[in-house]
Amino acid sequence: MPIQNQLAYALDRNDQEPNKQVAKQIVDTGGVKEVDELVFFVKSRPRQRAQADAILALAYIGEITPELLTNQADFLIGELKSKINRVIFGSMIGLSHIAHLQKEKLYDSLPQIIDAMDAGTVVTRDFGYRIMITLYQENRLQADMFLLIQEQLMKAPANQLGQYTERLIEVLNKSHLNLLIETLEERRTDISNEYHITRLNKNLKKLYKQL
Repeated sequence: MPIQNQLAYALDRNDQEPNKQVAKQIVDTGGVKEVDELVFFVKSRPRQRAQADAILALAYIGEITPELLTNQADFLIGELKSKINRVIFGSMIGLSHIAHLQKEKLYDSLPQIIDAMDAGTVVTRDFGYRIMITLYQENRLQADMFLLIQEQLMKAPANQLGQYTERLIEVLNKSHLNLLIETLEERRTDISNEYHITRLNKNLKKLYKQL
């Protein structure tokens, strides 16, 4: 049975379990050929739901075994321009899983990634930010990446600022400590929700202790 016929859309399912099962099956058999088949299927431009399920199956493959998806970085970057939201965020999820293996390519593709984040869903932004955090951990990219991450922190919705900050704190280079504190202090003025204020203060407290 063709691999695409096992995806959720083909089984008239609205959940992700069939796509996860396809991914697991491909990973278990080391299926480079099947990965290529899914990519070819998406490129054939079937109906929207079929494209999205195929992309999400690829993202699940990347989550389990990133090496199987590494050669598809260019394809996934190209799909960030799709008009289908689920294809866009599925592609961003896939890229986030292989970012540590494709740092140079994703660094060079940051304009496309950031454009997709700016225009995309919460999921697209979250996984795009994860890519940025991965690239930030590469010493030679740190200075550039911190500036881009700082921009994301400045424009992140209040309900995302906490998790974005915490992801950065986990890998923060101390040379960026003061700048991060300044950025978060600047955000105080536009946050009104009590929970988000408390979370911001908690993160700032952690950072001030490191001074």
